[in-house]
Amino acid sequence: MEGYLIYILVILTILLTVQTAVFVGVYFLVRKVVKFTERVEKLEDRAQHLLGSVEPVLNMASTLMAELKEVSSYIAQGSQNIEAITEMAKDEAADVRDLLGDSTALARREIERTRDRIEQVQRTLARATDGFEETSALVQQRILEPAREFSYIMFGIRRGLETLMAGNRMPVNRVYQDEEMFI
Repeated sequence: MEGYLIYILVILTILLTVQTAVFVGVYFLVRKVVKFTERVEKLEDRAQHLLGSVEPVLNMASTLMAELKEVSSYIAQGSQNIEAITEMAKDEAADVRDLLGDSTALARREIERTRDRIEQVQRTLARATDGFEETSALVQQRILEPAREFSYIMFGIRRGLETLMAGNRMPVNRVYQDEEMFI
C-alpha cells in the first residue's frame, strides 16, 4: 500500500513539474508576443510617417510633369515657328540669288553660309526637342512609377498590420475550455 502511495506521489510530482514548465513556457511566450506587438506598433508608426512623406513627393512630381508638358507644347510651337522662318529665309535667299544673279561669288558664299546656319539651327532645335521629350519620359519612368509602387507597397503593409492587430483573440487572463479540463 505504501509503495502505491509513493508511486502516486512521484507521478503527481512529475505532473506538477510538467505543469510548472508549461506555465513558465506560456509566460515566456506571452512576453515574446508582447515585445513583438510593440515592435509591430513601432513599425506601423514608421510606415505612417513614410506614407505621409511620400504624398508631397508625388504631388511635386505631378506638378513637375504638368509644367514639363506645358513647356513641351511651347517648345513644339517654337520649333514650328522656327521651321516656318527657316523656309521663309530659304525663299528669301533664293530671291536674293535671283536678284544678284550668278555674277557675284560673294553673294553665293553668303547664301550657302546662311543655309548652313539655318540647317544647323534646325538640327540644334531637333536635338533639343528630342532631348526634352526623352527627359520627360525619363522623369515619368524614374520618379512617378517607383513612387506609385512604393505607395502601393506601403498601403499593403498598412493593411497587413491592421489585419494582424485586429485579430479576434482571447485575452491572456481567460482560460480556454481545453485548459480547464487539463487542470
